[in-house]
Amino acid sequence: MMSLTASERLAAYQQWLAERPEPCAAIMAGLETARPIRLDAAGLRAEGWADDMPRGWTVKAGEPLRVGGYDEDRGIYDSDVFAGDGGERRTVHLGIDLFAPAGSEVFAPLAGSVHSFQDNNNIKDYGPTVILQHEPRSGLIFWTLYGHLSRDSLDGPFPGQALDAGERLVHLGDDSVNGGWSPHLHFQVILDLGGRSGDFPGVFKRSERDLWKQVCPDPRPFLGLTHL
Repeated sequence: MMSLTASERLAAYQQWLAERPEPCAAIMAGLETARPIRLDAAGLRAEGWADDMPRGWTVKAGEPLRVGGYDEDRGIYDSDVFAGDGGERRTVHLGIDLFAPAGSEVFAPLAGSVHSFQDNNNIKDYGPTVILQHEPRSGLIFWTLYGHLSRDSLDGPFPGQALDAGERLVHLGDDSVNGGWSPHLHFQVILDLGGRSGDFPGVFKRSERDLWKQVCPDPRPFLGLTHL
């Protein structure tokens, strides 16, 4: 897979997605009743927020999860983490966000193994992060990233650890450890990790949007969330 072009990797992944015999396991409880949310300028206004999510906002226990965010051009990425070279900031979000109470369990959607993990401890960064590697058929390798986790989520996994689909993986962190965000899971599919370990950008430059959408396709079909 690593010798293929970005478009060839995407085509191979999409073929597997269309032919897979069964859907992924649910990565969080409550996805069937989840509601969409947008965090671009129009979406923030629709929620009654000004130009950012209010600190301390959270989905409470018993409330529906909120899901959204793929290919959104967001102005909320205002920390140094998102400063790009050449004066262009990274603003386009190429994962999805699943907002749920801190401590919520996250499960492996597909059999695989732990590739890497680390605490990306910067303002508005991922905080604790885990990356899984999957090889659902011979010659097809890709990765899934789980960001904004609890710090103790990094105590258990080890590189190479095998996981079954539906096996408990991690828990969501609160804003004291997850980069300062409302509790949520950043979930991303990555077709070329580019040698990275424990981290991978989830936000890209507007001018490079089309390229990175081939590397990080929409995760909703993978998770069976095409209705959101």
